[in-house]
Amino acid sequence: MRHILAFMKIRAKVVALLGAVFLALTFVEWGVGQALLLPRFEEIELDNAHTAMMRIDFGVHQALNEIQVSATDWGNWKDTYQFIQDHNPQYEQDNLNETSMKQLRLTALAFVDLNGNIVLSKSLDPTSGAILPLDLFPQGSLPNNFLWRENLRSASPGQGLIATNHGVLLAAVAPILDGFGQGPSRGMVLMGRLLTDSEVAQIGARSQTQVTLAATRAAAGLEQQLLHLNGATGDSQKIVINGDTTEVFRVFADVYGEPIMTLRVDVPRTTSEGARTTVNYVLAYTVGAAVAVLLILLVMLDRTVLTPLAQVTRHAVRIGAGDDLTTRLNLNRADEIGSLAVEFDRMVEQVAESRRQIVDHSFHAGMAEFSRGVLHNIGNAMTPLSVRLAKLHDRLRAAPTGDVERALTERATESGGANRHADLDEFLRLASGELADVIKAATSDVDVMARQATVVQNALSEQLRSSRAPTVFEAAELPAIINQSVEIIPDWCREQVSIELDPSLQAAGTVYVARTVLRLVMQNLIINAAEAVRAAGRNKGVVRFSASLVCDNGQYKLQLDCADTGVGIAVENLERVFEKGYSTKLENGNLGIGLHWCATAITALGGRVWATSDGLHRGATLHLIVPVPAPVTAVNTKAA
Repeated sequence: MRHILAFMKIRAKVVALLGAVFLALTFVEWGVGQALLLPRFEEIELDNAHTAMMRIDFGVHQALNEIQVSATDWGNWKDTYQFIQDHNPQYEQDNLNETSMKQLRLTALAFVDLNGNIVLSKSLDPTSGAILPLDLFPQGSLPNNFLWRENLRSASPGQGLIATNHGVLLAAVAPILDGFGQGPSRGMVLMGRLLTDSEVAQIGARSQTQVTLAATRAAAGLEQQLLHLNGATGDSQKIVINGDTTEVFRVFADVYGEPIMTLRVDVPRTTSEGARTTVNYVLAYTVGAAVAVLLILLVMLDRTVLTPLAQVTRHAVRIGAGDDLTTRLNLNRADEIGSLAVEFDRMVEQVAESRRQIVDHSFHAGMAEFSRGVLHNIGNAMTPLSVRLAKLHDRLRAAPTGDVERALTERATESGGANRHADLDEFLRLASGELADVIKAATSDVDVMARQATVVQNALSEQLRSSRAPTVFEAAELPAIINQSVEIIPDWCREQVSIELDPSLQAAGTVYVARTVLRLVMQNLIINAAEAVRAAGRNKGVVRFSASLVCDNGQYKLQLDCADTGVGIAVENLERVFEKGYSTKLENGNLGIGLHWCATAITALGGRVWATSDGLHRGATLHLIVPVPAPVTAVNTKAA
């Protein structure tokens, strides 16, 4: 009901607005034109004035860009690169002449080395070609506070306006490179062009706007001009409206941000004068038709727009407020509102169908994803168990149990004599020692297999608990978690890589984490690193773990880094390695779910995983970060 009342207020506003327009056209015809239409045309006229000055501003920057292109071209020239090093006089004779500078319409040209010293400079009058004494660099080097000294160190281009004793200089600098856009930079090229009256006229001609240089810093007029612009500094603009002309003043700043010159654009006020005459005629003709039009408009607007729109709104409110997606609007109209109603009904139907599919698919997809992760981790744990069981079977089968049984049978008889009995006793003694070694080794293998079986059982229990309860968090030490992970990886992985534990792991102290999940993640990272080392063709690699505690607005997070000396990761694959099903390995059976499972598990804990690498054959580092409670004792906590 509240929404219906709100819509009725809109209906009342529409009626009141149309009635107000009717009264205004009836009683204040000429006033409406003066108050509404003419100011709009004046705004258009002002917009045109702004646009004219914007074209001039663009023209100034275009002139700067032209100089920048020339400076970049000369800077990225092998001959220039060599000249800065050996100061070859032939370069100056061949290139730094009056003809070259006139072709580029340059007033000033200078080459600066990395120390800011002027290696060579020329200043010519742009009209006569005579030597022009500029005070740009009177010391023979760049001033210590010169803005573009930073460009020497960064080897970056720059452009802007500079004040000189002969007026405003359009200037640009570019680094001196080896001709192929490569460094190291040996300095920079500075090119400048005085902003003469002819240059200003050319900027105006290209911008199709009449422009005048109103004042410069060197002239006294700039101070008065700044006062005229209400004391503004830097890049400022003001419009002054005279009787038949609109004047736009624009103060430009130099490279230091200080006012350096003012340009003025004169725009004739033809638009507002023509609009004034037109408005008077239009208002006279529209008043008569306004009464009939307004009445018809009120009736048609209510029937064709307001009432159907209210119906659509009430239906949309009902759909949004409840869970029933079965009702339909069924508004039979042939206009846009009818099309809107049909599309709305179709959208609701699609939403209902999508919701059903999402509910069905999310269950199956979640179970499938969970099962693949469990099978992958259990498979990783079962592989070393199967290998060790096979070795134990071979060791027990090779034990001389049959020979011992036969020797005991023969020794139990009285035949053979004393010598034979002595040989049998010596054999039994040696065989007993060999069997003791076999039993001792088998006992060690059985202990390891029992621990591995316990890991598998714990992993299954943890996965079972996680499927029906929140993740279990435990207090643990990071070196212990990594050592437990190393114990359950395949034997070939332990032979392929050496595990190094950074002291920061111990310094992190006791942390409260999902220990089982983190241990399985570490196991996957070690196996992945071993595969990367093997893919690099190395007999032995290194996997180094380090850790740090990050504090971000009072929230502590544990960051673990796993760096290897493997084949590395290409830049384009740094994010894809965590995608489900993505793998660069060609072994049969690789499903590309190891790192994806790691990312999913860490994300479920509220953390994230990412990879970094210097490129192929240069190793890679996998980083993971998870939130943890505030540490009790930790020496390597840092701010985020």
